[in-house]
Amino acid sequence: MNAREMVSVGIRRHGGPEALEVLTGPVPKPGPGEVLVRNHWIGVNYVDLQHRAGRPYPVTLPLVPGTEAAGVVEAVGRDVDASLVGARVVHAGHLAGCYAEFTAVRREHLTPVLPDVGLDIAAALTLAGTTAHVLTRTAVTAAGRTVVVYAAAGSTGGAVVQLAHADGARVIGVVSTQDKARVARELGADDVVVADGTPLAQAVRALTEGRGVDLVYDATGRDTFEASLQMLATGATLVVYGATSGPPAPVDIGRLSGLTADSVGTGSLGIRWVASGHYLEGARREAVTSAVLRDIASGRLTPRIAARLPLEAAVDAHRLLAGRSVLGKVLLHTSTKGISPS
Repeated sequence: MNAREMVSVGIRRHGGPEALEVLTGPVPKPGPGEVLVRNHWIGVNYVDLQHRAGRPYPVTLPLVPGTEAAGVVEAVGRDVDASLVGARVVHAGHLAGCYAEFTAVRREHLTPVLPDVGLDIAAALTLAGTTAHVLTRTAVTAAGRTVVVYAAAGSTGGAVVQLAHADGARVIGVVSTQDKARVARELGADDVVVADGTPLAQAVRALTEGRGVDLVYDATGRDTFEASLQMLATGATLVVYGATSGPPAPVDIGRLSGLTADSVGTGSLGIRWVASGHYLEGARREAVTSAVLRDIASGRLTPRIAARLPLEAAVDAHRLLAGRSVLGKVLLHTSTKGISPS
């Protein structure tokens, strides 16, 4: 392989983890307004698995997946400040292209990394951290509020737990196993409900003496939607930010009033879908990412890194994540830096 070729992992057909292929090709050149980043660490996320499978989000093939990575600026295109060359940066939010030794990204998707934050940590928390930041600022967590967080031991759910706890809210985490319950408590959950067959809404209402909660953060969708509605106190809000189990069934808006025969028991309820990308456009992405990096430096946010695998082992990374038993973030590293966290 000559000096201007690179290793990447791509998808030419939809399928299981085996659809990921290790490829060799030319290093991209940054175009106008772009920056070429030599990736050191790459975060693996559930959306990567969805892109690989081709559902529920359609993508155009062939595709190099990956939505977040951290590394060092190698070159810049026209209209980009040349002083960025050599800077430690993290990039996220461009929906593809990160499973590679080099990625050419738009300048607005790039944020300098603070000196005391490792590139591995930045790659592990940027996407989850910015999503959690948007969620807890658009549907505000604060002292005196009680919130439920699904997947409370996961990457994004765990970040929401940490930020909500730091804001002073009472946090009830929902997890699938006792091991994940332990992790959720370590992240700051005050109470944890293990989804072991006990009706979730009943368990949450028992923890709140029947009142219900002020906010529910739910990225599961269909499988938990009904339970999430039934957990809400009067005037509370269900915040939906994903649908890993599929889209919920249509809901009659009258059920939110509390006045109809089939209402959920409380009323004046709200349902809000929050897509973090809508709150991270333009300069806001760098501002929010910088806030997340400051939260990491201050200890408000701390990632749990479960596995560090070479880029060429992306198939194994997808299998780990698909198994849903991994307790923390899965990272890929490139051969350019081995496993150095710098």
